Amino acid sequence: MKKILYYSMVLTTMAMGMASCVNDDTDMADIIAQYQVEPASIELDFSALVEKPDVPVTDEADEAYNDYVENTSWNQVIEIQYSGDMVTVTGSVPGVTVSNSGAHVVVMNMSGPVQFIVSGKTADGSLKFYGDKRFQVLLNNIDMTNPHGAAINNQGSKSMYVVLADGTTNHLQDGQEYTMVDDEDQKAALFSEGQIILSGKGRLNINATGRGGLRSDDYIRVRPGVNIHISSTALDGLRANDGIILDGGVINIETTGTGAKGVRSGGPMTVNGGRLIAISNGDTRITDENDLTDTTACAALYCDTLLTVNGGTLKLKATGDGGKGLNAKWDVNITGGQFIAVATGTRDIKKPKGVKIDRNLNVTGGYFYTYSRRSDPLDVSGTTQVAPGYKDYSVKPKVITIAY
Repeated sequence: MKKILYYSMVLTTMAMGMASCVNDDTDMADIIAQYQVEPASIELDFSALVEKPDVPVTDEADEAYNDYVENTSWNQVIEIQYSGDMVTVTGSVPGVTVSNSGAHVVVMNMSGPVQFIVSGKTADGSLKFYGDKRFQVLLNNIDMTNPHGAAINNQGSKSMYVVLADGTTNHLQDGQEYTMVDDEDQKAALFSEGQIILSGKGRLNINATGRGGLRSDDYIRVRPGVNIHISSTALDGLRANDGIILDGGVINIETTGTGAKGVRSGGPMTVNGGRLIAISNGDTRITDENDLTDTTACAALYCDTLLTVNGGTLKLKATGDGGKGLNAKWDVNITGGQFIAVATGTRDIKKPKGVKIDRNLNVTGGYFYTYSRRSDPLDVSGTTQVAPGYKDYSVKPKVITIAY
């Protein structure tokens, strides 16, 4: 009711202004312009980012200690080099077996921490890990496509450290049709049952055509220096069941699948630094089952629980029907950094919104901006708290800006 009343007042004001133009010199162009605002520009950005030094945690009591690859001694090394439909394996470690069928490699790791150096090129290959030990995968100019499923698949529950060798460019791609294995998941071109921790100063390009781009059934951590580009024509770009931690890096994500999310976090998501740009171009997905119709809108970022932005840059754009820049099911806390969310899609099935929050929004620092061309720029079901001390707090029909 409040929303209807608000827009009725807007229309009445415009009508009165137009009528009064007969008798005065009011320039209606200025009045109309505020309802035809163009959004902040959001495009993929691969430029280098100056970041603070990434200092590993050295306190073993710190819960993040094991997320730093530097805190483990990697003196057991196996090299896996791909060349077409052939594979060359160099090195051996007790408790580790490496087998292959063509360029499809299976590793059974029952030893301690092992570093696997992966390089070469294959258009029909994969790398799958089994075992209950954490391990490191050093991507050293690998170009791997698996037409039948995930390119890299960790079936173990322990951490997989994905390190991008400095100065390298690495490419992973899945297939449109997955060949499934009983009682095993492979939900993305790069998938892990356990945690995924990304580090290194190389680049990783992921092209997802059958399922998601990068996914963990645990949590994902991205460290400074990493450069990732994910393009998905199917499902979500980056997804983690138990949460996402962005300490830094440059991440560009673009999705086009119906109902797909650029980023989806099933657990708490924390942004401490870096630059993440997620663009969702898909339309609303319509599913008919048991005489019931279900609709699922796309979102550049979808959070099932708490979202906290402490620093860095987070830019989100949805261009499809009903798409949301941010769709948050829990609280959103903005304490620093830069947050920008834009929705430019149609509203044929769903309402496109810059930011939709099912609970509370708290802004205490940084920069917050949201825009929607055809619906609400900001929809908060709970309370919106804006701390004092801001330099700008602007609320317009299509745009809301808060800057400290």
